[in-house]
Amino acid sequence: MEEDFEFVRATLDGDFSAFERLVDKYHGKIYRHLRKMVSDASVAEDLLQDTFLSAYRGLQGFNRASSFSTWLFRIATNAALMYLRRERPETVEYDDRIMSELADVLTPSPEFVSTPLEILLSMEGKAKIEQAIEQLPVIYRSVVILRDVEGFSLEEVATIVGASIPAVKSRLHRARNIVRESLTSYYIEKRSPRSL
Repeated sequence: MEEDFEFVRATLDGDFSAFERLVDKYHGKIYRHLRKMVSDASVAEDLLQDTFLSAYRGLQGFNRASSFSTWLFRIATNAALMYLRRERPETVEYDDRIMSELADVLTPSPEFVSTPLEILLSMEGKAKIEQAIEQLPVIYRSVVILRDVEGFSLEEVATIVGASIPAVKSRLHRARNIVRESLTSYYIEKRSPRSL
């Protein structure tokens, strides 16, 4: 983290090669994140370029309140969310408090819990999980990708998406329930003998 701050400082002092080192360091991670957010490789490439361009232009505004990677992921996530809202505007707005209360009464499906690990971890299983995440409303997809796929802490996710920690917890809880519900029917179908 200290190395990132040194690169930022050197860039602000006019050393563009220092910024290129930051690009080299985070290029792969940011691209993978954007691919998960938008699915389309060419769109992800465009958003990647936009992310680093925005980061370079906004470097003066970067402060040490968060890590450089958190700040960069916030720029990338915002770029992806803006694109997704333009391309696929959500027609339904979710109230996090209400959805959290609803989610609290949902219990894990016994069929999902008892699904054999080899099915869950199969390539087909992974593809179904990715598909279920991709179909989440944007407000939920971003937090589940940042927390469960990228491994950011709740505090970092809250910083990246610009929401409170309780709101992030609520969205994450609801997102996981939606994914679980989506996968439950698939795994029940997968385990049951086909009727002739």
